[in-house]
Amino acid sequence: MAEFKPSKPTLHWQLSFDNDWPTSVVFLGASNRIAAGNRRGHLVIWDLPAKPTDEQKKQAKERKREAPSVDPAVQLLGHTGGVTRLRATGDGKTLISASLDRTVRLWDMTVKANGEGELVLDLGSRMEKARRAKDKDAILNAPGVKLPTFDQSESLAGHSDWINGLDLSRDEKRLITGDDDANVKVWEIATKKPITSWKGHELTWISTAALTADGQTAFVGEYSATRGSFDRPPAQARFYDVATGKETIDVLKVQFPKVKARDNSYGYAQTWGKFVKRGFVCSQFNPEGTLLAVGQGGETDTGKVHLIDPKTGKLLKTVSGHKYGVCDLTFSADGKHLLTAGRDTTVRVINVASGKEVLALGKARGGQFKDWMYSVALSLDQQWIAAADIAGLIHVWKLG
Repeated sequence: MAEFKPSKPTLHWQLSFDNDWPTSVVFLGASNRIAAGNRRGHLVIWDLPAKPTDEQKKQAKERKREAPSVDPAVQLLGHTGGVTRLRATGDGKTLISASLDRTVRLWDMTVKANGEGELVLDLGSRMEKARRAKDKDAILNAPGVKLPTFDQSESLAGHSDWINGLDLSRDEKRLITGDDDANVKVWEIATKKPITSWKGHELTWISTAALTADGQTAFVGEYSATRGSFDRPPAQARFYDVATGKETIDVLKVQFPKVKARDNSYGYAQTWGKFVKRGFVCSQFNPEGTLLAVGQGGETDTGKVHLIDPKTGKLLKTVSGHKYGVCDLTFSADGKHLLTAGRDTTVRVINVASGKEVLALGKARGGQFKDWMYSVALSLDQQWIAAADIAGLIHVWKLG
């Protein structure tokens, strides 16, 4: 197993993906291959060069970027709604994407492109230029980048609403998905069929879902309605036995045993608000399955990351924190470190044992709509970190 050493980070790339905000990023096997999706359903793959060219460095300076960009190698066609989450097998041969189009797609990354298309990668800068220009239409409608395309994927249909929950077990045998109608499904990758399913509270939606390495235990986080809707339930956080689809632990019941009512939001702020906020929006088990990390999302003062014991549902410690809310998180391969991304435009690296921050990447820009780091990924060799910034950049750092 490659060792994760959170030291001496160098920003190597700032990849332009500015058509609508990037929502997800993942490494595909090798550290130089990255996939990212955005809110328009665009899904692209970069094959990063060993080093940037002089021309790419020059363009970075002209754009006042800290690092160069390079065009994607291929665009994957198929989703008709925003891509919400991505996962990939360790060998990089299979990419899995969830979408607002109510489907999950499996892409074979060993197959070559079979078409050609065009994609705008600089919409934000075009709009900025157009504000001060007379020929606005010419600027906005200028040709995009020509890219090879690939349009063959296997779709897992069966959800009736937007899919925001997605995770792949570390043994890569099972997949969990959850949608905005609170439906959860666990799939066998080999058969591409669900082996079990269940439904959460009818007035919440699935915001995150996670599987243990063996795919036997699931965690599901459900997001709640607005604070003013007192007749609606609080956010939910529960563990399930995958074989039966039965709930095993209600985390809020464990955390607040005196709270009896679970179907409305009366007393929400005073009772469990500080713990769950409006709901957990990201989650992941550590490789051993002995810890679950969950991140508080929503518009809040500071989003916290909790570490929870999957056997008891008890809170072990609270680590990290992102002003205005957490967006994503992931464990290192050895489980000793946790990477978190948030609305304060930073990626933070936490030592799990001590709970202390050992590294921060990115720069807080102030204000909760200043380019959140929406997704974070760690390469298989544990030497590269990628983060999707909703301003339209994929930041790529090299460690060590």
